[in-house]
Amino acid sequence: MGAWGIKALESDEGLDILTAIEDLLPRDTLDLGELMAKFQKDDFLYDETVIALAELYIEFQENGSLDYDHEDEHSLTQVRAFTADRAALGSLLKHLNVIWADIEGDCEGDLAELWRESSSWDEWRAHVQQLIAKLGARLHSLG
Repeated sequence: MGAWGIKALESDEGLDILTAIEDLLPRDTLDLGELMAKFQKDDFLYDETVIALAELYIEFQENGSLDYDHEDEHSLTQVRAFTADRAALGSLLKHLNVIWADIEGDCEGDLAELWRESSSWDEWRAHVQQLIAKLGARLHSLG
């Protein structure tokens, strides 16, 4: 596993996701629904992608920016807004809950199985649970 931390964005796959998003730039606004649709259309909406999108969305909501500056001329640091409607947040949360059910169940999914075999299983599990809680709170705040 090419990972140096428990976050999806702290992995080789996470860097691929960042690059795919950066390819959509320059623009100052990202939309969660558009990103999910793009990744689904490109057959790239895997568990790791879902977690990475949740991480990015929550990071932007908490910090007001995305601190990912690759050597490419298009950088996520130029993003000034990260929007999401109720449907997009609900869909992302639904995907995360499927991942959580796998974590709590038999870990039949590749990602959960991979993490279960790592020494960081408990930390990763807590991270996914935290993402679910934060997205759920955000969705609830939209009414």
